[in-house]
Amino acid sequence: MADRAYFDLDVERRIISRNGVATQFLNMNLQYVRADGAEFFHVNPAQSFTDALRATCDRFRPVSTILILISYEEAKPSVLQLNVLPLLPGLVRIVLFWMRANIEMLDISAPELSVRERAALNLFAAGLRRDRVAHELNISLPTVDMHSRNLRRKLWARTTPEAVEIAGNMQILQT
Repeated sequence: MADRAYFDLDVERRIISRNGVATQFLNMNLQYVRADGAEFFHVNPAQSFTDALRATCDRFRPVSTILILISYEEAKPSVLQLNVLPLLPGLVRIVLFWMRANIEMLDISAPELSVRERAALNLFAAGLRRDRVAHELNISLPTVDMHSRNLRRKLWARTTPEAVEIAGNMQILQT
């Protein structure tokens, strides 16, 4: 069963207003709220949310964004969809949908990665830049970029560091 909630944020992620369902969601999921005199909405990966917030708050060409976050930290995984919508200059409305799922309902299996994609992923996770990844794997920079693009697509990530974070959460990085 999916639930709906909405709340309004300013550019600094401060929660300005919220409906009752949002209050219930935030009270049940304290990991999304940081308090420092005011309540701030916080999600991981933070960079993707920050980018979405900035794009939506753009005064001249605001862009709505949909982020889908899957939490693997609990006994029952959860799926959270954030619709980041322009409200007023400097304010956004977050409409969220969430679902707690049984493992059987949610396919949380690791995506199929090629041997080279896994190698590139592990090198990115070790902090290597793309030129160093190319050198280590003895491949060209366009090939590294192709592997990075494939990793982002397969892991539903917007950036390579986000793909590394998701892979870490899914426990598919080599240790």
